[in-house]
Amino acid sequence: MTSGYDTIVVGAGHNSLTTAAYLAKAGENILVLEKNPWIGGGVVTHELTEPGFLHDRHSTAHVFIQGNPMITQDELGLISDFGLKYIYPDISFATIFDDHTSLITYQDVDRTCKSIAQFSEKDADSYRKFTEMSKRILPLLTSSLYVPPAPQGTFFAMLDQSPEGRDIMAAMQKSVYDLVTEWFEHEKVIIHLLKFTSEALAAPEEKGTGITLYLMPGFVHTYPCGLPEGGSGELSNALVRCIEHHGGTVKTDQNVVKIIQEGGKAVGVRLESGEEFKAKNAVVGSIHPHLLDQYVSGLDDRVMKNAKGIQPASFSAMNTHYALNEAPLFHAGQEAAQALLLELVPSNLDDFRRTFDNYRYGMTADATSIVAAIHTNHDPSRAPLDKATLYMYSFMPFALKDGGSAMWDEVKEKVADKLLTDFRKYSYNMTSDNIISRYVDSPLDMLRSSDSFQGGDVHGTGPFLHQFGGHRPTPELSQFAVPGVENFYLAGPFMHPGGGVFGGGRATAIKILDDFGKDFDDVILG
Repeated sequence: MTSGYDTIVVGAGHNSLTTAAYLAKAGENILVLEKNPWIGGGVVTHELTEPGFLHDRHSTAHVFIQGNPMITQDELGLISDFGLKYIYPDISFATIFDDHTSLITYQDVDRTCKSIAQFSEKDADSYRKFTEMSKRILPLLTSSLYVPPAPQGTFFAMLDQSPEGRDIMAAMQKSVYDLVTEWFEHEKVIIHLLKFTSEALAAPEEKGTGITLYLMPGFVHTYPCGLPEGGSGELSNALVRCIEHHGGTVKTDQNVVKIIQEGGKAVGVRLESGEEFKAKNAVVGSIHPHLLDQYVSGLDDRVMKNAKGIQPASFSAMNTHYALNEAPLFHAGQEAAQALLLELVPSNLDDFRRTFDNYRYGMTADATSIVAAIHTNHDPSRAPLDKATLYMYSFMPFALKDGGSAMWDEVKEKVADKLLTDFRKYSYNMTSDNIISRYVDSPLDMLRSSDSFQGGDVHGTGPFLHQFGGHRPTPELSQFAVPGVENFYLAGPFMHPGGGVFGGGRATAIKILDDFGKDFDDVILG
């Protein structure tokens, strides 16, 4: 058994890399072991289509990490020392409807309200009021995002002490659709807000998801949505540089198959090759709770039953990446195309709502429901000179009605063809001679790329109220330590605060350092 490491981290997704970077800065001798030949998990950028065309395979818009002290205070030096640079487009997200009209959310609230007012002056006024309310409660919401969550009972008791807190409690129990239709009237405004919030992999009418709407306007008008220069994976690369700067080691092609336990403690890991590494202080695993019993033994039956019972999101997604001769141009005009995220949807609310019904029954959507990103509009380095990339992301069922998830290998190119046909209704230059090549990731491919994406859920765990905060992913696992295995911790998209790019591994690091008897602020900021 190779010794000499203080903490071993299993998996090199951005969450576990974040934990590793904080621990390395705190003086821990870190070893990160990743089974894939690349690092980053869901925060990666690869040449998927042609040489020189850089594509974000999974996550692309870095939204909620912008409020993380890791970025706002540059706690790890990722920006000042390790090469991370964010581009902040003026337009956070925009919606183009099938009648070639558009609605735009800018960083600026006034410009956003002006865009809404083309459809409804009343809704523009409501949006301004809603955003002001969202900004007021934003500090309360964000104060718990990047640290270990409070116990659920404590959190709700705190909320129940004020009118604003009780509003948040109510929102948490409602659906996004409930709240949007309480505040807004015009169906295009409603669709615009529903589609963006559904990017959390929550159907708009799913109860217990309304908090997403309360958080969204205040957040995007306070913290601009970011696009890493050079690709989403540059965040992961900067984290690796930070770890290595502080003496840590990151190894790829290292498939960990077992956590070594002695006397009820995690003391190391065993690779598929049989090689073993010893950890003096802790083991951190980016191991989905569904799979915990494959890596450790002796877990309490209730802990494992609840871990196995974690629900993935109600639907998955397909990513199609295009290498293009020129950027897509739209019938609705080119301003909306400058958005970080561009939603292509029907203009009829009922048609939009029915798309989510199809996913529930294992069917693809009848109406168009696409989110697109044209990264080269903001970052020309992602393609050869005068060429372009297109990121096309669409919700999909993981298990198809006919054939289940295994059928995706047979039908994914056909489904991608249908999405291209839908896209051409909005864009007039996505002709065959504009397309150099494409690369398709189905929901099944999502799972293959990372065991954290159980059920094709790239956020690891469904965004439901019973899997939120102090109950994410379960009450027993919510504090990152695994009961019954001392010195074993979890980091990943399935943990608090959630999937997407949060830098959530910061909270795991806080918990570990506290267990080590170290004050986070002293060792990181001191």
